[in-house]
Amino acid sequence: MNFAIEVPGAATPLSLQELCRTLQAASSIDNSSRQAATQQLSTWESEPEYYPALQSIFLDKHLPQHARFLAIIQLKNGIERYWRQYNIHSTIPKPAKQTIRERLFQGTVGEGDRQLALQNALAAAKVVRIDYPKDWEDPLKDLNTLLRQTKDGNQVELSGALMLLLRIVKELGTARLRKSQTTLQSITPELVHILGEIYDAKTTQWIAFLTNGREDDDGDEALLAMENSLDALKSLRRLLLVGYEYPHKDKTAQQVWSFSQVQFAQFLSFVHSDVEKMKLYADFLGKHLMQFTKLHIEMAQHHPASFASLPNSLDLVRGYWDLTAKFAVVFNESGGIRQDTSVSGQAKAKVEGPLIERLALKGLILMRACVRMVHHPMQTILYRSKAVAQEQQQAIKVIETDLLKDELITQMANVIITHLFVFRKADLDAWDEDPHEWEQQEESQGNAYEWEVRPCAEKLFLDLLTHYKHLLLQPLVSYFATVQNPQTDVVTREAIYTAMGLAAPLVGEEFDFDGVLKSTVVSDAQQTGPLCRVLRRRIAILLSQWVPVKITGETRPLVYEIFRHFLNPNDQCNDIVVRITTARQLKAIIDEFGFDAELFSPYAQDALVRLLSLLEEIEVDEAKLAVLESTRSLIQRMETLMSRFSDMVMNAIPGIWESAGDSGYMMKQAVLAIMQTLVMSLKTESQRYQPMILPLIAEATKEDTEMSMYLIEDSLELWSNLLQQSQPPLSPDLVNLAGVAIKQLTLQNDHAATFLNIVSSYIILAPEAILEDRYRSQTITALLNSLGSRNRHQTNLTVESIESIIRLSHELGQSGGLQVVVQDMLRTGLLTRILEDIHDAYEAHQTVGPKKKQGRVNSLTLVDYFAILSRIAVIDPTLFIEVLASLAPLDQVWNWLSAEWFGSFDSIADESRQKLNLLALTRLLEPPQPMQDLVLSKLQDYFSMWTSVLTRILDTHPPNLGNDTLVFAEPLEPTEWDTPKSVRERALLATDPVKTVQSLPFVKERLDGLVQRAGGEQAFRDNWAVNVDREVLSGFQALIQLPSGNT
Repeated sequence: MNFAIEVPGAATPLSLQELCRTLQAASSIDNSSRQAATQQLSTWESEPEYYPALQSIFLDKHLPQHARFLAIIQLKNGIERYWRQYNIHSTIPKPAKQTIRERLFQGTVGEGDRQLALQNALAAAKVVRIDYPKDWEDPLKDLNTLLRQTKDGNQVELSGALMLLLRIVKELGTARLRKSQTTLQSITPELVHILGEIYDAKTTQWIAFLTNGREDDDGDEALLAMENSLDALKSLRRLLLVGYEYPHKDKTAQQVWSFSQVQFAQFLSFVHSDVEKMKLYADFLGKHLMQFTKLHIEMAQHHPASFASLPNSLDLVRGYWDLTAKFAVVFNESGGIRQDTSVSGQAKAKVEGPLIERLALKGLILMRACVRMVHHPMQTILYRSKAVAQEQQQAIKVIETDLLKDELITQMANVIITHLFVFRKADLDAWDEDPHEWEQQEESQGNAYEWEVRPCAEKLFLDLLTHYKHLLLQPLVSYFATVQNPQTDVVTREAIYTAMGLAAPLVGEEFDFDGVLKSTVVSDAQQTGPLCRVLRRRIAILLSQWVPVKITGETRPLVYEIFRHFLNPNDQCNDIVVRITTARQLKAIIDEFGFDAELFSPYAQDALVRLLSLLEEIEVDEAKLAVLESTRSLIQRMETLMSRFSDMVMNAIPGIWESAGDSGYMMKQAVLAIMQTLVMSLKTESQRYQPMILPLIAEATKEDTEMSMYLIEDSLELWSNLLQQSQPPLSPDLVNLAGVAIKQLTLQNDHAATFLNIVSSYIILAPEAILEDRYRSQTITALLNSLGSRNRHQTNLTVESIESIIRLSHELGQSGGLQVVVQDMLRTGLLTRILEDIHDAYEAHQTVGPKKKQGRVNSLTLVDYFAILSRIAVIDPTLFIEVLASLAPLDQVWNWLSAEWFGSFDSIADESRQKLNLLALTRLLEPPQPMQDLVLSKLQDYFSMWTSVLTRILDTHPPNLGNDTLVFAEPLEPTEWDTPKSVRERALLATDPVKTVQSLPFVKERLDGLVQRAGGEQAFRDNWAVNVDREVLSGFQALIQLPSGNT
């Protein structure tokens, strides 16, 4: 019997029918069918005819629309992934590319569905960007011809051609290569000419429709003309910006620029008309106006010199400002601009709001561009001739002298602070409708100056005050003084405080804010009434802006009292917005450089209680995070004074943690940050909270959990700080966590450096536990793995940790303890690896020439290895020799080990490390035969090393002549920043031979002993010293004549 097994997505041959069926299945609601179809499409990507077939299906209008849509999406994605020649996975051969190119324009020009036409246009633009002009010589000329053929014919085809051009120009406009820019600029004049003709014809058509007054005309034709004129205008705008290097020098560009100003005024009059037909098409009129504003603004931003030189630009700017100033009068009544992201099928958020407000916003942006082009000239790396540079400077100078006159500057500042800083009724309505969302939006979008009038007005105000302070300072200070007038209403006060806060960094020295704070702000903070909440919110922001700039010790308590007052939930005027805003701004008050924890301590408890209780009322997570951050800052700045309030904070933490839910990891990160800050503030007093903190750390460090993925870094930082602030003996629960750190360090994962720091802390603070059988061998294995890290800091800490284990094992268990650790180092392979790498380096150093061998490790690693070996040899040279003899005959090991050891001194920059190695090698003079003859054979190296190192570390000036400069003259004093770990490290350092042993007497004593064992001084000279160079001996003899330091 025959059994045929069909493998889904692998056995079906490619054909148009099968491809169409598969595309329909790929959009099926059945999950299994959809998956099988998707796999089949992925398999067909390697077929040469796959992408032309997709295009054929897209172009066949008799097929189902969803199949055609998926076909063009697959084609567009394939072009993005595989079209470029250098793509190693390219599956689109040249013949297939040529077929696709020949039909690309057809897919948009002849398509009635705008969505399908758009997707094809995007694909065409990507191909043009890649292939033009090398592989596709004249797509833009073809498109130019197409535009001429359709401009007076089928309007749907013209719409498609304009859509194609717009997408291609947008794509080419992003090119940064000079060649691509030059290619686009070469065709720009032709395109601008034909687009200008199309735009003129279409606007003439629909303007006639709007102005003839007859209702029986064909509105559909006029609407299509509007769409086509808008598309033509979009392409014109982009071509004027990216298609010309100097737009003001091109006559056609000048004409388009002048025409844009004329039509801007004309369309604006249509918008203000009361004719019903005008109102019906107001949306399209507004879109045309917004395109004009984009042209004017982008020209000012990207071609400032051309903007200044183009016809009537100064009058244009004045016209924009007049429009903005007129709108400012009614700003309080405007509904505001909104970004509607709920509109489906749109890539960008739809901008909603009164057209006049959106135009006024553009006026503010244009004024900012003019101010910035004068005071912040655009920088460029492109070469400009001296004549061109001078011409551009003169053009911009015209803006400064003829436009930005004192009268206009003063007027702009006055309009902004008296009208555009006003808190509107629309703002209050939005506040009342959803206070949580409004507060978050004000915080997150308050700096969105390109989208909202008030933030943009704030930016322009700061620009004006920065560059024209001499002109605006006195009027501004006088304006600020009006807030002290009892008759000034709340809305005006809020506007004055807004300007006062923004100006703080610029007028701090000239304005007496302390006086205003004491005389006016304090009383305003206590006002009650319908709008007092608006004033309170603004005062909180005002204080956060002024306190970091200028505040005195006398007025700080007033600021603290105001913030405590605004956080009071029992005051009806402190609604949720006021309290959230106050909580946010409290961070700036606390983080101020001159913050005094003692001065704030009377307010700290109320502040903490109210911040923590506020969290229960907040609905928006971002606001909760902001309040938690303010809480963390307060804990940090209060330092040890937090001990009075720490119980309250820790009692609240479980509730906050639980309220975050299973997926609220950002909230949990903030909680961990608070606990970490509390630990650092309380220092050793934080140990009483370990029963609460350790389970969280254990939970957050469990392997392969979602919580670990998000919280591992914060939990490790908390763990590390907790250890540093833990007084020995450590609690059993804290010691039990050591196994987790040791295991993770062994794995050398992404957090190995932090785990190493934690393990290092355990070694210092709990050596008894780490040196027990359950952890000792595991710790050495983990450190062995860490020793191979490429991170130099991690390697240094690893070596220090190994040295600490060696020293502490001897300190706690004497020779027996050290012997156990050394045996573990042999068993785990640590010492074996060290010695093997040293031997490998020795063999590499024996080779020369072109075939010279490269050692496994570099010189810095060898220095680390000898530091570890030195620690063993300094404590117990006999044990060290036994280790060497256990690996191979001692004379063989000593031959290559000593050669590398003495040679490593040239790579040791640290004097303490040099002395450690000196002590270790010198102690090897003590053991009897066979070691005695081995060290005697290296006397040349010994005398050279002693002379070199002692010269560096011995004091050569009276009265300390001959003393070791590395030895502590006095015990190290404790500091206020000490932690239990640093105290223990200091105690360990105080017993370090490097810091306690005088080098010169140490060397003399061991050398004298060796001389006596070698048969006396004369025998030593005759048999051994005779092999040492005289210069080396004389240098050493000069050193030993120095007075010896105290041993």
